[in-house]
Amino acid sequence: MARDAARAVREAVGDRIAILAKLNMDDGVPGGLWLDESLQVARWLQADGSVDALELTAGSSLLNPMYLFRGDAPVREFAAAMRNPLVKQGVKAVGKHFIRAYPYQEAYLLDSARQFRAAVDLPLVLLGGVSRRETAEQALAEGFPFVAMARALLREPDLVNRFRDEATTRSLCIHCNKCMPTIFSGTHCPLAAA
Repeated sequence: MARDAARAVREAVGDRIAILAKLNMDDGVPGGLWLDESLQVARWLQADGSVDALELTAGSSLLNPMYLFRGDAPVREFAAAMRNPLVKQGVKAVGKHFIRAYPYQEAYLLDSARQFRAAVDLPLVLLGGVSRRETAEQALAEGFPFVAMARALLREPDLVNRFRDEATTRSLCIHCNKCMPTIFSGTHCPLAAA
C-alpha cells in the first residue's frame, strides 16, 4: 500500500515537488513492522523512484504511544488533557501500564538509521533525540543531509539560531514529554514560558 500511494503521488506531481515519506524503522509492538522489513520497504521505495527522501522514525502507535518519544511518560498530564471524562478516568486508572516510559539518550534512533544509510542511497532525515548542535553535525558528517527536531523546538523555537551562533549549544528541552499531551488541549510546551 505504501508503494502504491507513493507511486500515485509521484504520478500526480511528477518532478515538480519533492516527495518525502516518513517511514517507521520499527513499530515497537508485536505484529508491527520491524527493522528488517522496514529496510526492504526503503529499498522498494528507492527502486520505484517514487520518493525523493525518507524521514526515519519509530513507534507512534496507539499500542505503544511513547516508543518514539523517549524520556518520561507524563501519565498525569495525559489524563488531565483528556476531554472525555471516561477516557480521563481510564488514563488515570491504567495509564501507567499502557503509557510506558523509555530511557532517553541523545540521538536514540541513530544506530537504526545507520542501517538505512548503508542500505539505500536516498537522502535520509534523522530524528529522535537531536538536542545538541554536535549531534546534528555528527549526523550530517555521517551522510544524513537533514535532521528533524520537534520537542526541542517546541521548548525553544529559536534553537536553530542558537545552533548557528554557539558551538556547544544544547536544547533546553529536558525530555519530560509534558508537551505530548498538549496535542489534546491545543496548548504548547508548558516549560516554554518558564
